[in-house]
Amino acid sequence: MRLSTQVILTSLSKSLKHVGVFILAIFLTRYFTKYEYGSYIQVMLIANTVIYLAIFGIPSSVYYFLPRSKEKKRMMKNTISLLFVVSILVSICLYFSMDIISDKMNNPSLADYAWLIAAFILFQIPIKLYEPFMVSTQNVMRFVAINGSFNLGFLLVILIPVLLGWELQQVLISLLYFFVAQLIAVYIMIFYTYSQLQDDPNGEEYEVAKQLSYSLPIGFSGAISQLGVAVDKVIVSGYYDPEELAVYTRGAMEIPMLNVISNSLGNILMPRFVEEYRLGNIDAVVKLWHSSIKMMAMFIYPALVFFLLTADHLIPFLFTDAYIDSVIIFQVYTLGLLTRITSYDAIVRAVGKTKILFKMAMLAVFLNITFTVALIELIGIVGAPLATVIVGTALRFGYLLIITKILEINMFSVFPWVSLAKLLLSSAVAALVVLPILTLDLQHFEMLALTGSIYGVVYLVALRFSNALGKSEKKSIRRLLPKKLGWII
Repeated sequence: MRLSTQVILTSLSKSLKHVGVFILAIFLTRYFTKYEYGSYIQVMLIANTVIYLAIFGIPSSVYYFLPRSKEKKRMMKNTISLLFVVSILVSICLYFSMDIISDKMNNPSLADYAWLIAAFILFQIPIKLYEPFMVSTQNVMRFVAINGSFNLGFLLVILIPVLLGWELQQVLISLLYFFVAQLIAVYIMIFYTYSQLQDDPNGEEYEVAKQLSYSLPIGFSGAISQLGVAVDKVIVSGYYDPEELAVYTRGAMEIPMLNVISNSLGNILMPRFVEEYRLGNIDAVVKLWHSSIKMMAMFIYPALVFFLLTADHLIPFLFTDAYIDSVIIFQVYTLGLLTRITSYDAIVRAVGKTKILFKMAMLAVFLNITFTVALIELIGIVGAPLATVIVGTALRFGYLLIITKILEINMFSVFPWVSLAKLLLSSAVAALVVLPILTLDLQHFEMLALTGSIYGVVYLVALRFSNALGKSEKKSIRRLLPKKLGWII
């Protein structure tokens, strides 16, 4: 199977969970009160953040050590043992810390869920070994199939109890049973694959100390990155009650399919970046990067403009009128898409300067905390998404400056500025056409369907006349479309 196909399938499989979370939000906002939904968000926020902080990069070390280790079975046995020990210790610590955490997050009822959160952590940390082990043993398709099934299962074990009218604690217990079943199934597959491992007499000697010295820096960097993702919600939880957190979270949301497109394109091009840079073909690296940016922006820019225009209808349609206060948060947060049109660290990773990534991750957390706290104090809850946009944009321009030095090019050459301007202009033309329609008195779905159809058609027409995309980009996009639709681009 081609590398690009593996990357796309893996990305789609992993993204199913993000899509599932988005679908769950649509139902949970209808069946739970804001307080219950805010409490659910806090439970998942605590569990997911602690899991990513606690794995210490141990799963990622499998990618490096398993292929080259002489004693492959011993290496995997030690890795599995390490993760189970970590999961036990961390879950115990979390359980006895929940009174403090619930107080800091303005939700006394969180203490009642302490045993559930601790159990989530206990059963989820060992599962993080599954992907690196299956990928490292060339079992990508098996991983994709099983991971996709579990992501669908995650959706159903929450959605079905919610539709049946179960209370939050009952829903979380249902999720716990799912995690137990997932752990058992995953380790049946891991042990089956483990039994087929063959030691390599020509491999390197395995040492636990070496593995830990390799994994801890990765884990620390990953922990910093995870904090950067969750810090705004953690801070909002510290300032506001669960109801306000629910409103904030539904505004500060990611659009799942846009992340799929971005991650897939970035991962597919990564090996080519590495190869071209190794050969000294800087022009080829820049051309490839520009091409990926234009293809991402072709999807992201029209989505950005359309979301800004129709947020008054989109948010109530998705989450009911009870979340109308999420509109302004969503609009501010969506502005961040303006610069989220590429994987800014791809070039840095391709040239091997990974220390820069760690420094930028540290800077991101520091700036996010500082700006989020300052702007919440100054203008209220809207300050949180505004801080995210300001810091994110500043850091991305910082990456551009770093890339100009690495590739020895100027700021004008580092980005396809003219093409991006054309894509934005095409989106703006489509927006001008649908603006009069927004004054009509229509239901949310009717408005979104009508404006979306007209906006999409006008944008594609404007795109064809703009010449924003080159021949290579058009060819790549046509490959993703059914043959009958190739004429659109």
